[in-house]
Amino acid sequence: MTKQAKYKALAGQFIRAIEAGEYQGGQPLPSLRQLSALNQVSMTTALACYRYLESLGIITADPKRGFFVNLEHNPAGDIKHAQFTAQVRPLPTTPPPRLRSGLATAQLDPALIDAQTLRASLTRTMKGNHTLFNYGDPLGEISLRQALVNHMKTQGFVLNEQDLIITQGCLDAVKTALELTTKEGEVIAVPSPCYTGLLDTLSVMGRQVMELPCNQDGIDLVQLENAMAGQQIAACLLSANFQNPTGHCLSVQQKQALARMARQYQIPVIEDDVYRELSHDGSPPLPVKHFDNDGWVLWCSSISKTLAPGLRLGWCAPGRFYNRYSDLVRVRSLGCNRPLQLALADYIGRGHYTRYLKKLNRLLALQCNQYIQILTSRLPKNTQINRPKGGLVLWFEMPNVDTKQLQARLVDEHIYILCGDAFSTTDLYHRYVRLNFGQCLSAEVESQLTRFAQVAEQHLCQKPDKNIS
Repeated sequence: MTKQAKYKALAGQFIRAIEAGEYQGGQPLPSLRQLSALNQVSMTTALACYRYLESLGIITADPKRGFFVNLEHNPAGDIKHAQFTAQVRPLPTTPPPRLRSGLATAQLDPALIDAQTLRASLTRTMKGNHTLFNYGDPLGEISLRQALVNHMKTQGFVLNEQDLIITQGCLDAVKTALELTTKEGEVIAVPSPCYTGLLDTLSVMGRQVMELPCNQDGIDLVQLENAMAGQQIAACLLSANFQNPTGHCLSVQQKQALARMARQYQIPVIEDDVYRELSHDGSPPLPVKHFDNDGWVLWCSSISKTLAPGLRLGWCAPGRFYNRYSDLVRVRSLGCNRPLQLALADYIGRGHYTRYLKKLNRLLALQCNQYIQILTSRLPKNTQINRPKGGLVLWFEMPNVDTKQLQARLVDEHIYILCGDAFSTTDLYHRYVRLNFGQCLSAEVESQLTRFAQVAEQHLCQKPDKNIS
């Protein structure tokens, strides 16, 4: 194990202990000598551990007194999850307009994207390739599929290049999966709350939804299994890792159970896994697909959230639906942009993507903590902010604030957030807000966060909601 791996592993132990409540805000941590002796590591590793925790804003250093848990540190798990009986609900025939900018959109700041190295890969691809502008493989360039498979193998997730089909982003992969496995009017099980893009996709396709309540471990598997056993749903559509908007992950046990249930009841699970590699500790969790031995999980992902949304490249491992999925892709699109596929294959194959993700996740962990510190110090005191361990968004509850009115007021000032109502067909989330922390914390962004908090104070209501148990 390398020295860097040691200090990060040690830091991870402290993070888990702090989030479990073993250390309280303001409590002193072991001295460097104590830490070194207790864990049998060098003083250099011990100091690197504390400096890393300090960079994340989890602890603070006092030159004379040592290291202390940050008073403003807010452990994950504070958000209450709405508990209810799942029901079939129709979606609007026309999706409502969505705010697509600023703090309202889950996306990386352009300054974080590895544009220079990507351009170099594209330049290399364009030189001397006389067949570059011919038709390529409609299922995706084999070099890109091989690069993706080799990349994922380093994370413990094993696929074959013949398992993958390249698509025009993740939503395109999801839409094709839905077309193959469900019909208009059928019911799709989704977690509650659910990403607006998935709800809008289901809306335009004429599907209905059954929202399932969530908890810290994942979703309500009892209600999901009842729906599967009773043939009430045609498919399940979800994100298992750093779900948008809540930021939480399904436990390994839940992922295994989902794969088992899909096989047992022969109901497909469509997995939107676009945030998996944005794991702030640098260790991407495994998808449900990893536990799928019978092909009932259609795994969809892309580089739109991790690298470059403008490339519009994603992929799907459709399992037992591979032949029908590939037929539909061949007929409908004849494949994706070939030069961009080859450039991405070059970028991943040279190791740039792995190195970039390592740096990016360190920056996102720091940004996430900075956003939380600013918001917790300025928002109404009973606001509860979920601290995600990955992804790009914060999900928080403001019990005494009508967030729809708050959102409308902020739009007038060109500040954009997304209120909780956008993520559900129910009325359970109008005291919730989702906010993107993928933007670098500039003076302008900090000013927007401050103004957001000020307007939230002005929209305080007299009574909190009573529909969250």
